Amino acid sequence: SYVIVNDHFVVEDSGPQITHGGAPTLYNSPYKVALFTQDVESPGYLSLYFPNRTRLVLASVLPTLVLSIVFTGIILFCFWYTIQVIYRQKKLSEMKNDFINNMTHEFKTPIATISLAADSIGSPMIMSHPDKIKRFVDIIRQENRRMNSQVERVLQMAMIDKKDFQLNLDDLNLHEVIQQAVDNFSLQVEKRDGVLRTDLKAQRPVIEGDATHIASIIHNLLDNANKYSPENPDITISTRDVPMGVEVTVSDKGIGISKDARKHIFDKFYRVHTGNIHDVKGFGLGLSYVKAIMTAHKGLVDVKSEPGKGSSFILTFPKTVITQVEREMAERAIVEE
Repeated sequence: SYVIVNDHFVVEDSGPQITHGGAPTLYNSPYKVALFTQDVESPGYLSLYFPNRTRLVLASVLPTLVLSIVFTGIILFCFWYTIQVIYRQKKLSEMKNDFINNMTHEFKTPIATISLAADSIGSPMIMSHPDKIKRFVDIIRQENRRMNSQVERVLQMAMIDKKDFQLNLDDLNLHEVIQQAVDNFSLQVEKRDGVLRTDLKAQRPVIEGDATHIASIIHNLLDNANKYSPENPDITISTRDVPMGVEVTVSDKGIGISKDARKHIFDKFYRVHTGNIHDVKGFGLGLSYVKAIMTAHKGLVDVKSEPGKGSSFILTFPKTVITQVEREMAERAIVEE
């Protein structure tokens, strides 16, 4: 027997080859084929031996395998991302439709009321009664203020989205703001035989904030607590000192919010479904406005709620909105001007 490597005769062997331990060699290779099988007796065998077969196979296959896995992963990611985008667009479309429907409903009611009051004023039977004319004029003014407040809310959110608003910061006593909001809102709660309580325990209620925006978010939370209480609203607004500053909590015993809904209640145009889209009026902008204003004040907003047991909205205000460094930079800019 002999061995040929690269067309060169390298070994001549006349005796049997013995392997130790069953290790694969050229002499016991499984890759063996008889030569000249058409002869009566084959003169020999052609044997092949691959000492690093696994490594060679992996080396040739691995790059293709890795690329296949990478491309498969990219395709799966693109598919997942496409599904997410479609799902998100579907939700946005639903929220937009809800917003348009609710906006139409919100504007249609006061417009109809104003039209009816104006027609009544023009009636000959009413023109001779100044007290009735005054009543209808008051109704027109009230509905006009209602429409104006809705328009202002939409415009405020547009300004916030464009970052085109500036806080008028000043030292602000939260207890005074809360008490004024409660005084203005208590009549609406009393009309429904409800109760609006205050529990103002904060010892240091003075913060740095924008009085107009903070009064608006307190009013929004009180309005939500009233709207989402089916009957006899029981609302409590409380304060307490916390390490960060002052914590304000608006609690009610209304219908509550499910776990899934709590993930989206601060999204613009999102509204918690109550079975009838017009059962609870609004544009779905109130809580997104609260979130935006709290972020602008570098504060925090959180919600705790259980369906059927009510909700608690927790606002945490820092003592100051801007840091000392930011304050010095602002003062330096004013001096330079």
